[in-house]
Amino acid sequence: MLRLLFAPLLALALIPLAAGAPIDRQAVVSRHNVHNTRLDPESALTIGNGDFALTVDVTGLQGLERIYLDNGLPLETRATWAWHEFPNPAGFTLADASGPIDFHGRKILYPIRQNSPAGRYYRENPQPMPLGQLSFTLFGEPLRTEDIAGIDQTLDLWTGVVTSRLLVRGEPLDVITAAHGSAAVVGVEARSPLIARGDLQVRLRFPYAYRTSIAHKPPFIWEQPDKHTTALTLVAPDHARLERSSDTTHYTTDLRWSSPAALAEAAPHDFRLRATGGDTLAFTCAFADPANPAPAESFTSTRTASSEAWHAYWTEGGLIDLSSATDPRARELERRTLLSLYLMKVNYAGAFPPAETGLQHLSWFGKHNSEVYFLHAAQFYQWGHVDLLEKGLAWYRRILPLGVAQARAEGFTGVRWPKMSGIDGRPSPGGINPYIIWNQPNPIYLAELVYRAKPTPATLALYRDLVFESANFLASFAHRDPATGRYHLGPPLKNVTESTHPELVRNPTFEVAFWHYGLALAQQWRERLGLPPEPLWADVIAHLAPLPTTPGPDGPLYLEIEGVEDIFAPGKRGIPTSMLLALGYLPATPKIDVATARRTFHVVNERNGLNRWLSWQMGQGALTAARLGEPDTAIEIVTNASAPARFMPSGYVRRPKDPDGAVAYLPVNSAFLCAVGLMAGGWDDAPSGPAPGFPKDGKWEIRAEGLLPMP
Repeated sequence: MLRLLFAPLLALALIPLAAGAPIDRQAVVSRHNVHNTRLDPESALTIGNGDFALTVDVTGLQGLERIYLDNGLPLETRATWAWHEFPNPAGFTLADASGPIDFHGRKILYPIRQNSPAGRYYRENPQPMPLGQLSFTLFGEPLRTEDIAGIDQTLDLWTGVVTSRLLVRGEPLDVITAAHGSAAVVGVEARSPLIARGDLQVRLRFPYAYRTSIAHKPPFIWEQPDKHTTALTLVAPDHARLERSSDTTHYTTDLRWSSPAALAEAAPHDFRLRATGGDTLAFTCAFADPANPAPAESFTSTRTASSEAWHAYWTEGGLIDLSSATDPRARELERRTLLSLYLMKVNYAGAFPPAETGLQHLSWFGKHNSEVYFLHAAQFYQWGHVDLLEKGLAWYRRILPLGVAQARAEGFTGVRWPKMSGIDGRPSPGGINPYIIWNQPNPIYLAELVYRAKPTPATLALYRDLVFESANFLASFAHRDPATGRYHLGPPLKNVTESTHPELVRNPTFEVAFWHYGLALAQQWRERLGLPPEPLWADVIAHLAPLPTTPGPDGPLYLEIEGVEDIFAPGKRGIPTSMLLALGYLPATPKIDVATARRTFHVVNERNGLNRWLSWQMGQGALTAARLGEPDTAIEIVTNASAPARFMPSGYVRRPKDPDGAVAYLPVNSAFLCAVGLMAGGWDDAPSGPAPGFPKDGKWEIRAEGLLPMP
């Protein structure tokens, strides 16, 4: 079994990977500030801290909701702790959405009836609760696009602050917007002659919920004011409190202003803040519930908290500087990297790992999709923010008892992690969800990354149950053929690409490789804790089915799924790529033959073409190319300039197969960061020298600091 010397690796990783003076981090970050000079719905700006985020339009607030929702990035205010459930008068239970499936001769209840009434209910519930929307009104009416000109807006990445300058009917309006560094608080300072005259006011209003029957980018429900309440329970000269109730969801909203102002209720759930002296409205809006209090902050202290939090993020983690690289693609690669680092901090650095669109907009009913969680979280380790990786893993430790109960109910040992879940940790019905398994080893791999950064007894004690119970499930799920003694995965199951009927999926290459790697890591954890090897784990490791192959012209090629032989048929394009995750996402292990992996990668890359490396496969392909020692191909993939691979001005990337839906598809950003982090920071058996995954053609002078190597 592979033994790694983690502490020396960590020490090496903390040394700059290229000689010379320290990186001017502020210069690197600030040269990628987002600058808007026109109304572009794809350039909405998200600010936040991982547990709270809001997205603003060119006014610095959120009044142009419909334009951005229909044409680009929705304008939302979200907190990881704010969730809502519609009433359940029929008394549905998750069992009502379940049906029996055959698992090697025994019946298991899986929640597969997603289109039943109970299935629809539990698929949609719970879902995140949209918090208040801030906007401007002009003469009592919403500000319109025709009222606006002279746009000059900047997101300062170094401080997380948005400055918006524009003309409203020819008169200047200057707005500064900041999100608190750790609490659900937004601070705003708006200045204009229109404010002084009372013509321009700030509006705060609250929707009932999301219209969740629409899976991606659902609009808010504004037209049901009787379904929820907003009570003004405290009014003071500089402070007001609003108590919000929407079904069983309750939270408070505190408004505090430091400029002369007054708050009035214009309609149910609709409040207006107007200046009573001077041309400035400076205020904060804080959202809280009993478990998530918010401090009393001013605009100034909120802006300071934002600056301090971002300064810590940018100075304490890893960073690369490509300013000395002469390859013409270097500038765009650096932009993609810096904006992705920013967006992952805003969207995924919280106590609950949200859906694949983060906190930017609702998708998949706001549920966490655990199969891609490794990509979302591993990059925090690579870029020197292990504390943020651990924040998300804490949720996995909290729901561990629920997952153990789920595994037991299905006749397995260990923990069965939900594929798609809200904050409650409950599985969501789906035709795909119950059959996905590549999420199950993720917590083992992520706990291993924590241990690499913090190789202490305390780390082992904190994560041992998560690792061991995950491994118990892996061993329990693998089915032993009594005739051969060999262990198999499936059927039924769905592999990564989800396109093959579950009854036809047996021993998919990546999942088998991940099972082997996860169990081997778990055995290492037992050894570190002074425990003997677990016999069943050892038996599964020794007798797990081989990775399936098919003959190729130059030698064997890895199949995606055992028995599905036609993927390499002559002339066939659009070859699936998930088998390549077995070397790339995973390190080289005894289960993988590197020569076969190389042949497979070459055939896939040649047949599919560069422009098929889209979405999170962009990061996937570059990870494999780098580990195979083919940095030129890795660079070609991460700098793919085709339209579907486009990083928007604010750094988000659309989901190519769903161009009108998930417009902030963050697996792209996170997988991209995993790849670039590996290329610059290295891996355990990487070639010696700095930035081993970058070409050595003299055009890629890489300066890197604080990156941690992958296994």
